[in-house]
Amino acid sequence: MLVAAVLGVVAWGSGFGRDHDGPGLGPSRAASAENSPMSSLQGSERDVVPSACDTLSGKVADKLVPGADRSATVANQSDVHSECAWGLYGSARSRQLNVELRAIGADGGTSGTEVAIRTFDDEWRSDRDGNDLADSAKVKDSRGVTGVGEQAYVVYTVDGDDGVGEAVANARLANVLITIHYSGGDERETKGVPLSSGAATDGALLAARDVISKLESHS
Repeated sequence: MLVAAVLGVVAWGSGFGRDHDGPGLGPSRAASAENSPMSSLQGSERDVVPSACDTLSGKVADKLVPGADRSATVANQSDVHSECAWGLYGSARSRQLNVELRAIGADGGTSGTEVAIRTFDDEWRSDRDGNDLADSAKVKDSRGVTGVGEQAYVVYTVDGDDGVGEAVANARLANVLITIHYSGGDERETKGVPLSSGAATDGALLAARDVISKLESHS
């Protein structure tokens, strides 16, 4: 029997959320944007972000996590940081989807967009190096992506012990970072077959494009 659940959370307490430090949710150390996918300083900055649960379209959520009800959300979202998670769990099949939005603030004389670029670069390096992964999880693929916001990358990992494949897609639109985690596995009653690289990365990028389209239409 499948159990579907949705959770809208304040990102500070989420397991998916990253540890952010420094002014304006900026990184603890600067990183050059020169080697980052599609570095640019385009778009309008935002002081707040909308609810992550409302930003992803129901059509995309239903495709990636079929049967999950996204109506039960936590009301007290942060103005600059919103996160929403859908989960579909069963003895044979599981799918999890997490959408996170962050409006990165300025730091002294540095604009929010420039701080967001540094934060993006820091996270790109960390994700492709496999930092914060469980010992049983390994990075299998990582690449920069064009045509998704102003900068984007996707990293695919596999946890051999849990039989789970996961993609994280991170994209930047001006000073807003859009981070998607999409994971799952099949045949979990036996050894388990991780969600494939193609299915995981395509799903994460589909969600990222959908969210970015919504943000751009309300800019």
